[in-house]
Amino acid sequence: MQLSKKNINRYFLNLLWILLIPAIAFVGAQDVKMGAILVVAILGAATCLVCILNYRMGFYIYMTVSLMLPLFERMAGTELPMGFVMDGLLACSLMGCFFKGGDPSTKKVDFFKDPLLISIYAYLLLLVLEIANPYGFNVTGWFIFIRVTMRNLLFLYLGLHVFNSMKDVHVFFKYWLVMGTLAAVYACMQQWMGLMPYERAFMAKYPKMFNTTIIISGIRIFSFMADAASFGIIMACNIVIIMIMLTAKMAVINLPKKIALILSVLFHFLALGYSGTRTGYVMVPLGLMLFFIANLQKKNTILIAIAFGFAAIVILFGPFHSNPTIVRVRTAFLGKQDESVNVRDRNRAKAQPYIYSHPFGGGLMTTGGNALIFHPGHPMANLQTDNGYLRAVLETGWLGILFMGANFVILIMVAIGNFFRVKSELDKLIMISIAAAVLEIALAQYAQDASTLVESAIMLNAFTAIVIKIKYLYT
Repeated sequence: MQLSKKNINRYFLNLLWILLIPAIAFVGAQDVKMGAILVVAILGAATCLVCILNYRMGFYIYMTVSLMLPLFERMAGTELPMGFVMDGLLACSLMGCFFKGGDPSTKKVDFFKDPLLISIYAYLLLLVLEIANPYGFNVTGWFIFIRVTMRNLLFLYLGLHVFNSMKDVHVFFKYWLVMGTLAAVYACMQQWMGLMPYERAFMAKYPKMFNTTIIISGIRIFSFMADAASFGIIMACNIVIIMIMLTAKMAVINLPKKIALILSVLFHFLALGYSGTRTGYVMVPLGLMLFFIANLQKKNTILIAIAFGFAAIVILFGPFHSNPTIVRVRTAFLGKQDESVNVRDRNRAKAQPYIYSHPFGGGLMTTGGNALIFHPGHPMANLQTDNGYLRAVLETGWLGILFMGANFVILIMVAIGNFFRVKSELDKLIMISIAAAVLEIALAQYAQDASTLVESAIMLNAFTAIVIKIKYLYT
């Protein structure tokens, strides 16, 4: 009986797998490190193949791996090429998208006339032109910054092919809130049971990576994310999203799901407190303010506002004076300026003359610790901006901060416009929650470089893809 070509290929693959198993076992027995490398290589190749065959799955694999890479790094006990892994997964997903022709609904997007996309293009063009800035003389630093920016834009482009209806948006929000809840639960475990041995060992090996993690009141919890600041920002945004979802009617979100959301938001609140991110403490009420203004006519909104206000009063003025987490929360609203705030104010004052004398900025990667690596001797080297807007104006000048602000404003405006375009209550809540979360990020930029952190950049670009796509699908 003659075998077909398909059967021959199948038998060959089966034989190859049968031979690989003892081969890997033999290599692993000879050299444990080489065996581990082989296992990781096989798993990585399989993951890349999945991303190519199913770019929608690749979109979620990219987010999951990017969010959890810091955990894998701590478990491995050494620094990993995180950027290379993220670039590889994204490239494979985009490759699968191109092979399949993407999604036809993406053709509805006006890539050359959409105001939000135009503002993004303008900001990207400014970043590219910064290579000619005479003060930013290191091409390597410029390339690294552009590489990260292009990664975010390509992820945004992939998202435009993934979100083809509100059903796809619902899937994303379920995924995002599940990931946030897992991170919050893990953070609570870190606080209650202490850090894992591999986490303590990693902190001892790379102390400079955790300079802002250890404070007087203890350790700022970071969960499985890169640091406490990025973790706290994600928790603050998710709290606002969940609280907005809780205002939905029972016919929209039933009682079991609301109970799950209540448990989730409780873990999020605890995790935010344990993170010690005072920026996140301020983000929550400011993000909810936008939602309350847009939905004051609804009874559930008023009830949520009353409950949140009562909880805030208890935390700020209750008889809790020995709990370091509550004390740190209070300092974000009631306490006098501490030394960390004074240092930031002095840095801003120090940078003002440079801003006025350099309208086009000093070049990319010329502030903070990055400048010590790529631009030693630069006037702004080692100036810790602790402010996304300050970093933008110092590195890219007035145009940079203008384009950054325009991106936030237009994104919030389009999200609010979608709030009035969509019909169902759940869809409206999703759109207003995106607007509130983006407003939080925009406000957090004043105290952190929030939009460039890996975790918050993933969230922000996913929200941007949703807002743009829904605008054209429902117009």
